Amino acid sequence: MEFKNEELVEREIEIGNYLLQNLSLKLISEKTGLSRKIIAAHIHNMMKKLKAEDMVGLVKLLTLRKK
Repeated sequence: MEFKNEELVEREIEIGNYLLQNLSLKLISEKTGLSRKIIAAHIHNMMKKLKAEDMVGLVKLLTLRKK
C-alpha cells in the first residue's frame, strides 16, 4: 500500500513513500534523479503542509495516513 494524500503533489507523495521505506536522502536521490537539495525542499514543503515539527513527526504522520 502506498501513501496518498490530495494535499501533496505527486513528487512529494513519491518521496513520502521512500521515507516510509526508511531510505536515505542519498538513495532517494539516486532513485528519483533529483538532487539532495531538491529532495530536502520537498520534505520541508511536506512538513509545512502536514504541520510536522521534525522528520520523526513527518514519518509518523505519513505512517498514520498510509493506514
